Amino acid sequence: MSQPQQPSQNDGSVRALLRRLWAAIVRYRALVGAMVVFAVLETIFTKLPLVLVKPLMGELAGAVEEPKLIPDPWLAPLGRPLPAEPDLIDEVTRDFNLVFRDFAQWLTQGLGIAFESPSMNVVIACGLVAILCGAFGAVTIYFVQTISRFFAVRVVAGLRCELANHFLRLPLRFYGRQRMGEMISKITNDTAVMQRSFELAADHIIVDPLMILGNVVLLAYFVPQAIIVLVIMVPLMAIPMYRQGRKVQKRSTRSLAAMGEATESLNQILTGIRTVKAFQLEDQRYQDYVSSTDTFLERTRRMLRAKGRSIAQTFFGYQIGFAVLLGLLGYVVLVEQSIDFTDVGVALVPLSTTYQHVKRMTRSYHVLMESAGALQGIEEILQTAADPTQQGGKPIDTVRGRVDLEDVWFGYGDESVLRGVSLAVQAGQTVAFVGPSGAGKSTLLDLLMRFHDPSRGIVRVDGMDLREIRLADFRAQTAVVSQQAFLFNTSIRDNIAYGRMGASQEEIEAAARAANIHEFILTLPDGYDTLAGERGGNLSGGQMQRITIARAILRNPAILFLDEATSALDSESEELVQRALDGLRAGRTSFVIAHRLSTIADADLIVVLDQGKVVEVGSHAELIEKDGVYKRMRDLQTA
Repeated sequence: MSQPQQPSQNDGSVRALLRRLWAAIVRYRALVGAMVVFAVLETIFTKLPLVLVKPLMGELAGAVEEPKLIPDPWLAPLGRPLPAEPDLIDEVTRDFNLVFRDFAQWLTQGLGIAFESPSMNVVIACGLVAILCGAFGAVTIYFVQTISRFFAVRVVAGLRCELANHFLRLPLRFYGRQRMGEMISKITNDTAVMQRSFELAADHIIVDPLMILGNVVLLAYFVPQAIIVLVIMVPLMAIPMYRQGRKVQKRSTRSLAAMGEATESLNQILTGIRTVKAFQLEDQRYQDYVSSTDTFLERTRRMLRAKGRSIAQTFFGYQIGFAVLLGLLGYVVLVEQSIDFTDVGVALVPLSTTYQHVKRMTRSYHVLMESAGALQGIEEILQTAADPTQQGGKPIDTVRGRVDLEDVWFGYGDESVLRGVSLAVQAGQTVAFVGPSGAGKSTLLDLLMRFHDPSRGIVRVDGMDLREIRLADFRAQTAVVSQQAFLFNTSIRDNIAYGRMGASQEEIEAAARAANIHEFILTLPDGYDTLAGERGGNLSGGQMQRITIARAILRNPAILFLDEATSALDSESEELVQRALDGLRAGRTSFVIAHRLSTIADADLIVVLDQGKVVEVGSHAELIEKDGVYKRMRDLQTA
């Protein structure tokens, strides 16, 4: 059943690629226009020297007629008669040879390098014109190469920006279904394939068709009979290119998928290196990586075989056409005697270069098919619906902090994680969620932060349905401190300032003092300009956590979310962080998840969850007096 669908997927990838290329062409039309102009000039300066073969061979063969063959308008001044019944093509050709001889005489005399032999002057002039065409051609090639490659880079850079922006707009549950290594592979490896493909294609997709057109013009003028050779050669070269190109696209998709798996395997090694070493998994993880790499190599080999077959078949088709050309030229010269021998030289040169142009076009076609394969995985991500919570909503200026949950249900897939949770929280209260693992504490916090929307029920903030509030306005009034503190690889100042962009240095330092981290920052060599390191690697866990608390303090939120903010700290760090948290919670509605019940004993409300349901609600003293689930949890921890 899957086999018939594959062509449709391939066609869809090609159409998506063509749409993106067309959109890029329209967007950067000035750049593309300049590229086309320089490509036309490159074609002219590349093919123009081929025309010199005619007068050069004519002189070498002694085939140029006396000046008596010169027609009007040069006839009257020279007083020489026209030949009877001239052939138009022969007349123009001979005229060109004679005019070029006069030009050669003028040029060599002007440069002071004239010979007594007019034929030698023609040879010298041909060389000088070739050099001149080479100089102008080199300039045009420079601009074509530079513009075309920059165009390719801009297209792929725009795609990467689009991917990054879309990643930021996707719902959190999307990331739970994806492997990080594969996503990194798509935004790096897949787009790198597209960039290389676009660079190569942009070099040849415009220039080589123009070169082939130039060859056609030369053949049509000097040896029109040879046009039939192109009619035979083009299908012989194009058909295998098209057929194998579809295989290249399909196999490129599979090859890149295997590369993503290999990248994911390596990502697992690097991110879990402590666990790998602790459990002696080096050999196992290495074998997993080698296995995924072998799969990538096998799929890449099959793709390269398809490309090789295409190039080989294209070359064979060209050789068939060349054999037909040899027979045709022999016939028109020896039997029909309809063309001059010098025309044969003019015909052979363009046809001999045609293969190179077609070969480059074949390669460009293949790499575009690789791009279509790479784009297929990228398009799957881009077509994933963005997080609906980020769209629309009523704008609000402030949040007072009253929160109500009314019969809230939520689940991942078919399994319900929260079952009919109802709760009323007054502004400024601290609410702690406790319960066994899997009880729904983190999911409930995610709903309150509106990372998800409930499948049933309503979450209200200040009496308004949270789904009807503009998310940006709501998030501007909230802050979160998580168990795993995350710092960006930038300065400590910037990490704190992310809490409220545009904050002054005085405000940043005031937040750091409130978080009990200011004095420590001053002891660092660069103070607030010290780099936090990758994921805060230059700091201890407690120091990182207090910087994230300073970030939250600077934000001055109306609603605060604390997700086990002290559970990963030692006793000394926990005491410092807890004091900072106590100051942060003052006067704000706070929702706290904590495993250590001693840290939430002063909470206004403690909500005990079990299997997604609220089983107990009350203050610490009330729940202890009730002698229920909460008291048993406290007794276990105390013991």
